[in-house]
This record gives sequence, C-alpha cells and structure tokens, in this order.
Amino acid sequence: MPLTPIPEFFSCDCGIKKFIEIVLYSCDTYKEISMNTINISQKSKNKHLDLCHYEYIINAIIRFDSINQRKRNTGRTAFISDLARTVGTSVSNIYDIIKDASVTVRNSQLEEHTELSASAAYFKRRKNHKIPNNSKLDKAADFIRLVEDEVLSNRLSSIDETINHLVRHDQEKIKGMTTISTKTFYNYVHMGKTAVKPIDLPRMTRRRTKKNWKTYIPKRQKGTSILERPDHIDTREEFGHWEGDLVTGPRDGNKGAYLTLLERKTRFFYMIPIPAKSSKNVYMQINRLHKFYGDSFKDIFKSITFDNGSEFSRWKDIEKKPGTKETRTKVYFGRPYHSCDRASNENCNGLIRYFIKKGTDINKIDKKTSIEINDKINQKKRKMLGYLPAEQLFLAELSKLNVTGNMIFYKD
Repeated sequence: MPLTPIPEFFSCDCGIKKFIEIVLYSCDTYKEISMNTINISQKSKNKHLDLCHYEYIINAIIRFDSINQRKRNTGRTAFISDLARTVGTSVSNIYDIIKDASVTVRNSQLEEHTELSASAAYFKRRKNHKIPNNSKLDKAADFIRLVEDEVLSNRLSSIDETINHLVRHDQEKIKGMTTISTKTFYNYVHMGKTAVKPIDLPRMTRRRTKKNWKTYIPKRQKGTSILERPDHIDTREEFGHWEGDLVTGPRDGNKGAYLTLLERKTRFFYMIPIPAKSSKNVYMQINRLHKFYGDSFKDIFKSITFDNGSEFSRWKDIEKKPGTKETRTKVYFGRPYHSCDRASNENCNGLIRYFIKKGTDINKIDKKTSIEINDKINQKKRKMLGYLPAEQLFLAELSKLNVTGNMIFYKD
C-alpha cells in the first residue's frame, strides 16, 4: 500500500488527529472521510472486532511506525489511545492485538524478522473467544419451555418465582436440564426469544409513584386504631393476625362484592363472595368462618385489621362470639388514606383484578370460578416466602394447632 505524503502539521501537537484521518484515507475499510469528519463503522457494543477492524488497526500501526521508526517520543501512546477510541475498543485491547499480530517470517535470504499480520491476530484471538451465553438458549430449551408453560398457564406466576421454585423445591422435575438465571430469562424476553412477551407480565413495566398522603381525622373513630396495635403484630412472626377489605364490582357494591382476608405471616388469602356491600353481610361471613373452624377460630383469627369502610361498622359484633360476650378476635382499623397499613391485603386484591375487571357484576360469577381464582392466588410461589406457596405454609400453621380434616374454608 503506497504511503500517503505526510503534511508539515504532523510535527505539532494537533497532528495526531490529522494523522488518523490520513491513515483512514488509506484504508479500504472506511468509505467516507473528510478533513473534519470521519464516517467509521465502530465496533458494536458487546460484540467482538471484525476482521476489517483488525486490518485497520494493524495498517495504522504499520504506517505510524514506518514514519517514526528513527524518532523517539513520537506520541505513540497518544496515537494508540485515539486509535482505540476511533475503533470503539480499549487501549489494552489494541496492545493485545499488536502482540498477537506479531509473526516471524523469513525473507529471500532466509533471514528471520518480525512483521504484523492482521489476519494472524484475528484468527488467533477468534479461537480464544468464549462461546457466548446465548448458546444457553438451545442448551436450556427444555427448562425454558417448562418455565414458559407455567408462566403462561398461571397469570399470577412471575418468571423469578417460577424459576426459583423449580431450582429450590422441585429438583426432580428439572433433573438433567440445563437451567438459566432469572436475569438471563428476562433478557431473552426483551430480545423476543421466548414465548413469554412483556405484555404477558403486567407488572414488568409498572412504575411506582410517590404519593402525598392526605391528612384526615374522622369525627368518629371506628374501633381501635392500628396505632394502638401491639408491635409484635408488625413483625409478622406470630400466626393468626389478618388484614381485611372489601372488593366490589360496580362502585356502589350493589352487584356483589368479595370480603377479602389475608393472614399476615403466611400471606394466605380468602376472597369470600357476598351478595352486596353491607355490614350485615360481612358479619354473617365472619360467623360462617367461626362455625367452620369452631373453637380454633380464636387461635386462627387473633386479630383483624380493616379499613374505615362503613361495611365494617359492626366491628363490636365481629369481636364477640354470637349470643355471648366472649371475645373471639380483636378488630383494628387502619389510618384513613393509608392503604399501606394493609399492604399485603391490597396486593392480593390487585391479583383478583387480573381475572375480574372493575365494574363486573360479582353476583354473576359462579362459585367454581371464585374458588379457582382464590386457589391460584394461594398457590402462587412467593419470593418473600422462600418461593413456596402461601397455602402450604398456612396448612403447616394449622397443623401446629391440631386443626385436622378440611382446613380451607372455600374448599368446604
């Protein structure tokens, strides 16, 4: 390749940038060059250099060294730094390429000398390239398919919960399979390489916004405030403390509703259908629960924290055993405009909306459908529970209380 004449400005400090332009001009890899701009195809992020990049680097080094072979302190380090930025790689990688490009050859007199070969460096380094991680897409195909089936069949199962439950608690099911991490699976989702799409994961792109809580003191405080609730309940270490709410169809609640109850330690969830939003219907369902669990009710339902809705106005009756003055549970009320006081309960209420949209006439939903939804929520593997379902932990707690037989109310 003929050398391009070197202009006089190369002797000054700004000559390095101009010299790179000259080198680029003599390299066939780059198509368009002007004195002020360089149209160069840089290396793509997280990709290896192509052969044309190697040729460009080696040709530039050869030309620089040929011009400055009898000079000292020629600015080679600064030149290589500019060269690395132009190509889109690191300075250390340029030096490694020069090292791998060095080959020993003989001339016509059989005298050995060292030259730089772009192709020698390219093929030598290509052999050392590690197999990219996306090869796991093929190796872990069976595992990926298993996770896809679970996530798509159960809309409540997240990728993280599904993968970790299989790895930690269902080793027999994935025996002999190559597994991948949660992050890798999510990467494949974003790249469109799995059957699971972002739209199948409603919470993937959901953002949380900071709320400015309203301050409001009701004229008549319902029952006992959550501020008076014992501190040990907040730790979730003791079984038997619940959170309660009402999920309605239409806002007025005249077309049915669900009385929802969540046990704070195990996150076990009840969604009990009632014909209309009223304190009487809520009270009757609590009595049904009492009848189902019998004398164990006071150990299973030690306390319930409700919101400030009018449907819980019969809280005094809820606390007492029907027909007696015997206390069966303790009722607390969360602060107004603080749904975070019953955060776990609100979270599960949101899961119901995956299946039943707002405004739906709940009275038209058959009992079987309600049970299936409730069961799916309780079978959901949760990270906070060590990737175990809430139902499994709830039944374990009931067994400690010697509650036997059918222990789940909605399966009666």
